[in-house]
Amino acid sequence: MATGRKENEEKNPPKVRRKKKADVVRPDGHPTVGQLSLSRGTTSTPTPDTAPVWQANWSDSIDKDDDDDGDAEVGNAPDAGAAAGDAAVDDAVDGAGDAEAGDAPPQADLGVGKTARVGVSSTASSHFRGPDGRYASRPSSEDGGDGNRKRKTTRKDMSWFLTAESPMCSGGPVIPDVILSFGGHIGLVLWNSPEQDRGVLDGFHRPRAVETLRRYKWSAEGSKEMVEATGLSHLTGCMMQHLDMALLSAFVERWQPDTNTFHMPFGEISILLHDVHHILRIPVDGQLMGDEASQDTLKSDMGGLVRLSVDAQVGGKWKSKWYDNGAMHAEGLLVRGGELKIKEMEVQCYLFVLLGSTLFVDKSRDRLRPAINLFLKDHRRLADYAWGAGALAYLYRQLGVATRAGSKGLCGCLTLLQAWIYEYFPLFRPSQLPQSPDAPRASSWISPRLPGGDEARQRLVRYRQLLDELSADDVTWTPYGRDGNTDIPRSLYTGPIRFSDIAEGYDPSRCLRQFGYRQIIPAAMTVPHDQYRPASGSSYIVFWDPWVNQLWDNVAARRLELDFASRPCEHPSEIVEEYVDWFLTRSHPRITHPTDGEPQPRPLLVHQVLREQIVDRLGPVLLTRDRSKWEEDGGKLYDMVAGVFELYDQLVGQPPQ
Repeated sequence: MATGRKENEEKNPPKVRRKKKADVVRPDGHPTVGQLSLSRGTTSTPTPDTAPVWQANWSDSIDKDDDDDGDAEVGNAPDAGAAAGDAAVDDAVDGAGDAEAGDAPPQADLGVGKTARVGVSSTASSHFRGPDGRYASRPSSEDGGDGNRKRKTTRKDMSWFLTAESPMCSGGPVIPDVILSFGGHIGLVLWNSPEQDRGVLDGFHRPRAVETLRRYKWSAEGSKEMVEATGLSHLTGCMMQHLDMALLSAFVERWQPDTNTFHMPFGEISILLHDVHHILRIPVDGQLMGDEASQDTLKSDMGGLVRLSVDAQVGGKWKSKWYDNGAMHAEGLLVRGGELKIKEMEVQCYLFVLLGSTLFVDKSRDRLRPAINLFLKDHRRLADYAWGAGALAYLYRQLGVATRAGSKGLCGCLTLLQAWIYEYFPLFRPSQLPQSPDAPRASSWISPRLPGGDEARQRLVRYRQLLDELSADDVTWTPYGRDGNTDIPRSLYTGPIRFSDIAEGYDPSRCLRQFGYRQIIPAAMTVPHDQYRPASGSSYIVFWDPWVNQLWDNVAARRLELDFASRPCEHPSEIVEEYVDWFLTRSHPRITHPTDGEPQPRPLLVHQVLREQIVDRLGPVLLTRDRSKWEEDGGKLYDMVAGVFELYDQLVGQPPQ
């Protein structure tokens, strides 16, 4: 009998029981309060044995395959639609050694100094694919009454976290107390295993949606005026049509999410709040964007916005537009807003699409984050929010996710990132149009359409070489003038900035040269309550406690006093003598190995050299307005063109570098 049963099982193996599909459940839990050092003491090695039971953040993990195929990150949820899925997703992730979304990271020892509760809350969930390819939370019998699932497992992969015992790569850091998550960074892969180069990142931006917004015809009287009063309507006119993803990818490789700064050979530099003000001309001061809500609340709010019941949102003619959690295609939302012909509703729908297509772009390509709607419900408060701070926090998070070795895409306000590069790094600047001082500087840059494929990969290699050889003198440290930050006092705020359930540290003391002050050795960064930044990029988590809003509101106590911290620069790139040794031992300043032997000449970008020559030679001609000198100017113009052609022949005739 036993033999017969065994033979029968071999012929007809039992079917693997798969989990049934279930309805989406968004946990509705209360914030978890933790502690964090305000003294910025140096963090020590996390100890797994002392790890607290940790609850995962719905919005801080990214797409498990990170394939940039149109699926939004879980970090961009809760705009992810959908309900149940397959247990094989979790099994595959666990088999690869990546932690599940609910697994607990070790709690870092926060060092000496007083502590205070600071940061952002999160709610618990375990993520899996739903029927529309999005990640959703899986209900569990272990869920409490508030929907929070208690996970008792510990995280499996801590190779991303540097300790004194971690093997250090020859490119640095030597002392692992600043860029603690470098073990999962793409820079480490490029240094140790350049054959695993991931190449150029996929960029997610929405020029078609922006163009649709430009041509939008208002249906309700007064809607246009209400949108203009928010100070956001001009965003449709300053988003770049084309992105140089090779350039953005090269800068992502220099981003360190532990400090939220770019680490260059000469030190740190970052996108600051006064940069957002000048580049986009949106409010960076005001009420912090710290509201959060459960998935059920977001879905209900979406239904109220477009005057559809919850059942109607996932059926009928809207079936192809809606997802189970209320997420909706941008085009469908604009159409619905126009159909209602109600001023408040039309404005809300328009701003929803505007913000989701400019400041808070995710990887879903054409869907919108329902969390944006939290800040649009009260029309009287639209002009009160610090939209610039929210956009910067969101971009910081996306840059951090993109630094993970397994990540393949980049989203957020990429116009802000590319324009910032143009402002500070003359070597990469395209042509610029004249504009009024009060206009957003992003609209002045002519972003060229550059080829992709192999040419983009070649540009990436050249950009890496250029950045490796940059010095502080190659940077325009104060592109808006030495007093470019004086009318933006909020730029000197120190502490977390926030968009909904995303919070990121902001510390201007690491970039004093951007304020016209000499750079000193900065204090240690304030650390999140919990973090998990594996190389896979599939469970990127940064967890703060709920006091972020109170820090933001306490401007006097959280403002960096420049004159107390340092002194004005006599030279734009001035630093204290000890800074270089401190930085080089704690950073990874180069992406590629230095060439043996004699220093190699800096690689030339033909279009860069030609542009500089044209501007230098053509500028005096264009400034001449005296008709009596037109003939002389014509001769100068002819000589200039002839000289440019000669220079071009010399450049293209050189062997590739």
